[in-house]
Amino acid sequence: MAGLTQEELAEAAGLSARSVRDLERGRRGRPQRRTVEQLVSALGLAGTGAAALVAAGRRGRPVEPPVDRGREGTALLDRSEQLAVVELAAAEARAGQGAVVLVRAGAGMGKTSLLNAWVSAEQAGGMRVVRADGGELEQDFAFSVLRQLVEPLLARADPARRERLLSGPAELASYALRVDGADGGAGLSPEASLGVLHSLYWLMVHVADDGPLALVVDDAHWADVPSVRWLEYLARRVRGLPLLVVLATRPDAGTQVESLLERIGAQPHCCPVELPALATDSVAALVRTRLGDEADPRFAAACAEATRGNPLLLRELLRTLADAGVRPVGDQARVVEEFQGRILAGTVVRRLAGEPEPVRLLVRALVVLGDGAGWQVAAELAGLGEARARELGRRLQRIGVLAPGETARFEHPLVRAAIAEAVVGPVELADGHAQAAELLRREGVSEAEVAAHLLLAEPNGEAWRVEVLREAARATRGRGAPEVTVTYLRRALHEPMSVKERGPLLLELGADELQVDVGAARHRLARAAEALTDPYSRAQAAHLLANALFLEQQHEDAVDVLARAVEDLREAEDGSGLAREVSWYLQAQMLLIGYDQLSTLPAARLRARRLRDHKLAGDTPGECTVLAALSVAALSGDGSAAIADDLVDRALRGGLAGTDQSQILLSLAALAFVATDRLDDAAARFDQIADVAGRWGSFLMVSAALTWQVSISRHRGRQLALTSDFGHPAMTDEGMELRVRTAMMTQVGESMIERGDLAGAQRALAPDADSDRVGWAWQGPMLLVRSRVHAERGNPAAALAILLEYGAQERCAQVTNLALAPWRSQAALAHHALGQREDALRLAVEELELAHGWGTERSIGVASRCLGVVTGGAEGVALLREAVAALERSPARLELARAQYDLGIALSRSGEADRARQSLARALDLAQACGSVLLAGRARRALTGLGVRPRPVPPPVPSLSMTEHRVLELVGAGHSDRQIAQALLLTPQDVSVLIARVARALGASGRADLVGRGQGIAPASRP
Repeated sequence: MAGLTQEELAEAAGLSARSVRDLERGRRGRPQRRTVEQLVSALGLAGTGAAALVAAGRRGRPVEPPVDRGREGTALLDRSEQLAVVELAAAEARAGQGAVVLVRAGAGMGKTSLLNAWVSAEQAGGMRVVRADGGELEQDFAFSVLRQLVEPLLARADPARRERLLSGPAELASYALRVDGADGGAGLSPEASLGVLHSLYWLMVHVADDGPLALVVDDAHWADVPSVRWLEYLARRVRGLPLLVVLATRPDAGTQVESLLERIGAQPHCCPVELPALATDSVAALVRTRLGDEADPRFAAACAEATRGNPLLLRELLRTLADAGVRPVGDQARVVEEFQGRILAGTVVRRLAGEPEPVRLLVRALVVLGDGAGWQVAAELAGLGEARARELGRRLQRIGVLAPGETARFEHPLVRAAIAEAVVGPVELADGHAQAAELLRREGVSEAEVAAHLLLAEPNGEAWRVEVLREAARATRGRGAPEVTVTYLRRALHEPMSVKERGPLLLELGADELQVDVGAARHRLARAAEALTDPYSRAQAAHLLANALFLEQQHEDAVDVLARAVEDLREAEDGSGLAREVSWYLQAQMLLIGYDQLSTLPAARLRARRLRDHKLAGDTPGECTVLAALSVAALSGDGSAAIADDLVDRALRGGLAGTDQSQILLSLAALAFVATDRLDDAAARFDQIADVAGRWGSFLMVSAALTWQVSISRHRGRQLALTSDFGHPAMTDEGMELRVRTAMMTQVGESMIERGDLAGAQRALAPDADSDRVGWAWQGPMLLVRSRVHAERGNPAAALAILLEYGAQERCAQVTNLALAPWRSQAALAHHALGQREDALRLAVEELELAHGWGTERSIGVASRCLGVVTGGAEGVALLREAVAALERSPARLELARAQYDLGIALSRSGEADRARQSLARALDLAQACGSVLLAGRARRALTGLGVRPRPVPPPVPSLSMTEHRVLELVGAGHSDRQIAQALLLTPQDVSVLIARVARALGASGRADLVGRGQGIAPASRP
């Protein structure tokens, strides 16, 4: 395409011919990023060429050689200790330890000069350095600072290297950076976009593979929120990498990122640096340098007092005094004292006041546009010609308003702030931003740059404003910066518009707010539902509103919203099938929400029965969603295991796995397989979810998949020795999703019971404020384990009370959670222990009938064992034999061990000692293989009573957290530290620490000695 004319290139790029001509003539110092991206597309560039051109586009402030803003007397004074801190942190980073430095000081105290001095020295023979600047007008540019740092690194890489940098777990980083096709395509799903930070971390890991690197950010208090969130995420994981993060910020700046910067500063490996006021001797030295060698000490002291040792204020004061011919003698100290408290007003602003009107017009324009504005745009906003504006710019440089250089940039942010306060009032400033927005829109810059000014302008009802703000929001959507997306749309909502126009905007905003503020999202979506007239838009609003209501525990309202939307779609059916397909999704959502709480369960059951009557085949994604949701109804007593399996199989055959972006339905399918004892199928599904979780960087999905994998191990009968914490360095137990945490603590409690640690189990299972917020189906298993603690401690009455209370809830709602919470058999055994035989028999018989209805060998075996124990005698022995036979056909090894134990005890009581010894020996072997210290101890004591000397008690197995168990499994499967880190969202150093901890716990000599030591969460595939 090298032969294109200017007009042809402009047309291909979607730009004006004038914009192309201005670029070629150099009338624009740096092209806007949007312009560069359009030119890349028009020229058909790709790979390194495209990356280099994109990196040349504007990324906030232009990249210029470091400028020491203390040019007069260039040596840094009183900063040697601070430089030493940065240099020490850099040495740690070069040694692969990683470090963070947070420089905090007020405006004008020399933060930039400190960074410039260190960077200049480091670049001469140290590590690679990339720099970025926060910008006051760029705080709402998503990942602006990130892109300033990363784009130069990508631009320098050849295509193969660049592909490797963005490979594997770093793949999603391209969405934040808007490269490699991600810019032109759809954004990530909300679930995947949460993993962008983790992907960006791995991009830094890959970059650091090439050697030590320093990321330096000046004016971090003005950085955009997504970038600082990433820096905070990186700061917590920087140890073990040859990476240094240096941030310079003002304390108490009052910006959106202040809390994030505080969290960075609180990291144990963060080195804080504060810049004190210049000492009196240093002030005196600068006074002598600027005003003469014979400076009087009283005069120097007055300068120090007036400026409070602030280097910027001192420089401006000395410049003004020199221009006025003031001599540094003692009786002139009173002149200095007159400036106290108003240095900039009495220096820079006063110098500006004496300038002609065109100069002040240009300054007003530059205050509005901010640093880095093009001269052509600034001139047009000021009503001047470009040549005249450049000439006046040089005049502003001479009087200390603008910094030297080709780019329009204020001498210091404090100078801009002082001028804005003294020369440009708030009304004039808002009007200026409105004019700038319109001017930049005509220039064809990116919507984000126009939107930055609209955010600071007053609403006026012009339609183009709303469209620009919505386009800016769309450009950030699905790229890991939801708060920026929401900011644009909230501002758009302030523009006057009709109800018809407001409805779609409310829907768009509500959908995005779900990621940042559920309460606000609920409010917007309710208003959207009222304003929208299109049934499909109303259906989308209902879907999102129901999600918000569900998250706020308002299940009944959520079901009502969905029911109304389903009726609307029924009326909108036109024969195309679209309304019906959308309705399937909403009805599936009704089932999932309705079955979560007992209060909404009756309405959900009615809906489920109607849906079953349709006999859906799973031919469409909507039908597959309904089938998966109906499996929940089957698990709740409205079907058998065979029916549940059939529903899930049809959903999966129809392509459920390919359409379930959130992985929620796939998780439900896997849980259904757990309930029906198709444990291999369940494990395969959870492995899929774990793989997606690693690629998406989703802590929720990683914790859920790992918890369910442990659950599968438990259902097979293997009781892992678990500690009470999840054990993930980057994830607190309190931060886990409530249902996942409930399931985890259920398994921890059962593990501790089987090891005989009843006090630990009671602590782990203690009720908390969140216990009632999980649905009944999740509470059931935990309540059963909590009841077991009381029973094992010899308090069957307390155990029974818990079970009967839960059972009453099930009976009231007419549901049965037999597969996951068989409470009747436990309650029957508690009644039996209390001598209440009739009650025990009633519940035991009832459970056996339900178990035959459900149809799995596990449930039949467990119920038969219970009835056998309660019945006793020869009939009881027969039932126990049936239990053993059923459980032999199931994967439930620990349940089989319990049945063998009870059969052995019953045979012993009936005088069949030899057979009793056989059953008890089998029970002991199974119990030890399953890790049940409790049952093994009972079997060993029973055998001793029958004259058998069992083998010695094996040494106790050390307890590990769920995360440590999984690390052990992956080590045994041959995974490297980095592969394990990627799978579990750890850092490579985290993995090294965990492996060393596990090795110590197991008495292993090292990593190689851990192979084969795993107790078996789930089979780990080879890398």
